[in-house]
Amino acid sequence: MKIVKVGIIGYGKMGQIYSKEIKKLKKFKVENILRHKNILKNPKAIDNFFNSKKIDLFIISSPIKTHFKYLKHAFKANKDIIVEKPLVENENQLKKLINLNKKFKKKIMIHHNDVINFEKMKFRDNLGDLKIIKKIQMTYGKKEIVNSYKKPFLDWLPHPLSVIINFLGKPDNVKIIDYSKNIKNKLTIENLRIVLYLKSLPIFLKFSNNLKIASKKIIVYKNNKVKTYNGYNKLSRRSIKFLLEKFYNTTKINEVDTNQDVYKLLFRIDKQIDKFNKT
Repeated sequence: MKIVKVGIIGYGKMGQIYSKEIKKLKKFKVENILRHKNILKNPKAIDNFFNSKKIDLFIISSPIKTHFKYLKHAFKANKDIIVEKPLVENENQLKKLINLNKKFKKKIMIHHNDVINFEKMKFRDNLGDLKIIKKIQMTYGKKEIVNSYKKPFLDWLPHPLSVIINFLGKPDNVKIIDYSKNIKNKLTIENLRIVLYLKSLPIFLKFSNNLKIASKKIIVYKNNKVKTYNGYNKLSRRSIKFLLEKFYNTTKINEVDTNQDVYKLLFRIDKQIDKFNKT
């Protein structure tokens, strides 16, 4: 049995969860962990980490603003990659990454945990014919006590957008219904409502990081029936386990290719929000 030797970069909440899950799996082993404090003490720590011949798989669970920098190192090292969402933080980085990705032959996966969970729930199979669905409502967010994001929606929207594109298809159009942003005591609070159209099917998406109850809820209106899918069910606690299993059992996968449209749509919405604020 092949043992995949893992290097984790970033050891905050997600890095620790990855480490904990890997310890439960016999097919993986944590070979090295690169913490922020290591980089501060030793400027060569990044190069040493990515040049290591002992590592088969890099897991990038560092802050969003570092993703593009570490992805470039991982691509150059020509090793397999798992990266936390969002993939990158702006459109310019996305364009550069897509260009780098053209020659990349190793496996690269993005931890879109809702996609992984809904695959297990057979979400698309249960939806049936999209033509008889009247509308879909999605509510995402939670009440944040602290955050360090200037635009929290950039961190949250990859959840519903990855579900839409992976299971329903690429929207033909997107429109901002409402957007508000307040900064209080260094905390950025956003409320966003948009509608996306898949041909004649409207998908109403609401995001807020000031919700009373944490929500990843999808409500499907089909004929006279209403069905609700909750992203915070018990499966969502094991998405990293499912991700690692999928990585191990898949010989070839490139989710930069298959999820380009998720991030193109994300940054398209970002531009529309800027225009909305100016009107």
